[in-house]
Amino acid sequence: MLAPGPILSDVAQPSSPPMNFFKRKPAVKSPGGASSDRKKVAIVGSGCSGLAAAWALRSTNYEVHIFEKSSTLGGHTNTQPWTHGEKTVGVDTGFIVMNTATYPNFMRFLTEVGVNPVDTEMTFSVSRDHGKFEWSGEGRGIFAQRRNFFSPRHWRMIFDIVRFNLFALDILSEEDDDAKTAVSSSEYPNKPRSSLDDMSIGQYLDREGYSQSFRDDYLIPMTAAVWSTAPDKASLDFPAKTLIRFMWNHHLLSTIAVRPTWKTIVGGSQQYIDAIIESFPAGRLHIHTSCEVANILRPVRDKEGEVTISWINSDSGRIEGDSFCHAVLACHGDEILPLLSKHGEQHSRTSTKPRPTSDPKHSPAPSFSATTGVQSVSQQEFDIFSAFQTTENVCYLHSDLALMPVRRNTWTSWNYLTSSLPPTSSLIKPNTVDQTSKSMKASSTLSSTVSLTYNMNILQHLPTETFGHVLVTMNPLYPPEPSLTQGKFHYRHPLYTSAAIRAQRRLPQIQGTRGVSYAGAWTNYGFHEDGFSSGLRCAIEQLGAELPFDFVDSTYSRGQKPVYGFQDHAARLLISLILFWLRILDTVLGLPGVAIVVAIISHLASTVLDLSEFVGLL
Repeated sequence: MLAPGPILSDVAQPSSPPMNFFKRKPAVKSPGGASSDRKKVAIVGSGCSGLAAAWALRSTNYEVHIFEKSSTLGGHTNTQPWTHGEKTVGVDTGFIVMNTATYPNFMRFLTEVGVNPVDTEMTFSVSRDHGKFEWSGEGRGIFAQRRNFFSPRHWRMIFDIVRFNLFALDILSEEDDDAKTAVSSSEYPNKPRSSLDDMSIGQYLDREGYSQSFRDDYLIPMTAAVWSTAPDKASLDFPAKTLIRFMWNHHLLSTIAVRPTWKTIVGGSQQYIDAIIESFPAGRLHIHTSCEVANILRPVRDKEGEVTISWINSDSGRIEGDSFCHAVLACHGDEILPLLSKHGEQHSRTSTKPRPTSDPKHSPAPSFSATTGVQSVSQQEFDIFSAFQTTENVCYLHSDLALMPVRRNTWTSWNYLTSSLPPTSSLIKPNTVDQTSKSMKASSTLSSTVSLTYNMNILQHLPTETFGHVLVTMNPLYPPEPSLTQGKFHYRHPLYTSAAIRAQRRLPQIQGTRGVSYAGAWTNYGFHEDGFSSGLRCAIEQLGAELPFDFVDSTYSRGQKPVYGFQDHAARLLISLILFWLRILDTVLGLPGVAIVVAIISHLASTVLDLSEFVGLL
């Protein structure tokens, strides 16, 4: 969902239809005129997956019921009003952008419902310790901090970016079926015993000897930002093959490349939710907001009965229920076991691998045992769904420029903010007298959070002179000033591990069994297209829905693996030669006597650069 460099040229700001923010909580459509023999389908969750399944069923004879525990539809599609003076505009605070290459089904859906996205700009920057180190992927931002011209660390990062773009694709050249047997210990002597499919990005970087600057200043910030995952999780646990496949699909593994056109919906993505609701015939869609599903009972075998769903009536507080011919669980993967196992035996399980239960931001699946009976969870289902976890993120809609990079030359659409200070240090925000305690708190939690500011003026074409600075910051190092804040929202995102990727591959084995199917962005890469497509797929494969366009699987949108040309091989050879001499140089500089001299020279050079930057020479 991001690119580390410029994607598009500027575009003119288009006009957009007025936004009706009060439509965020739609009324339940009346069942008037419904046929008594019409089969009912339940959709639990109204994020992009649930809405996609509902839209695909609009032309069928099913009566569709959407159950949403929040007061509004949309999930991460959350458009909020932004007010500046007498001006008000809709601003997206969750799902913001899409592209033409890897969002094929969602883009075609938008065309069908008459919502027209416009071109936007996708750029990325990193700011550490409130401007002590900054750079961006744009040409002017690479050396926006002048001292980086004289930084071997920065130049090594640039070299490793080029190297990664050229050589990371090798991991895709291994066929999945051969990865466990064809890769011998002699071919990869430092490779762990696990297969390429199970290798984390941290293991891959260790194996290939990438620099610390490449990890800290490029790949980890980008990975953490794209998947809304804590930096430590991104570096240690994220599956390397999944990350590299994503970057390959999104044209990010090329030094010079034609990248896909990124799009946004000016005025807010709420427009497509409204279009879905309006597309249903009267009496065919029933929306139950502020309605938390309590339990789902399934028949023992397929086609031996209906699925019974119980929910809590938000008005009376009583438990109510109904039966449905099929249910689509379009909720987070770690929410499914509790729904299916409410009457199962719950107990603590002993695990040989610790899980992050002590961290409230990471939510592992609850521990249930497989039981027998109409409400049972099979061992296979338990093994699959217990692998999924989520991480919690908080977002602020605000205009506090302290949560942007210090140098305006590094301002981009996505701005990654971090701190390397220990918990005992203080990071004082300029022109503010009481930020010390905030900064200490921020640095103490850095390792478990990702702080990212979306510049909505750039992303959604909001002129500063009309709307002021419009920013959305996820997990800020310190909260924005209350007087500059217009909203605070909580989201949960999938936490990707090798176990989760393996569970994804097993999900088709239980899809649609016993009257229940499963949809969500967590079933694939975790993006809007993945969630939307999974909802469409459930409606097509399980309920016979037909789309007005051909369904496309975007997982391999650029093919299974790359094909190298002459220029690629020449560039790889050149990088290999440079890497050979760099490693020799690293060995020499690492010798005991030489290392001391290098450390002294580096310290003196850093002091001179700090002084030059302080007096304005750089």
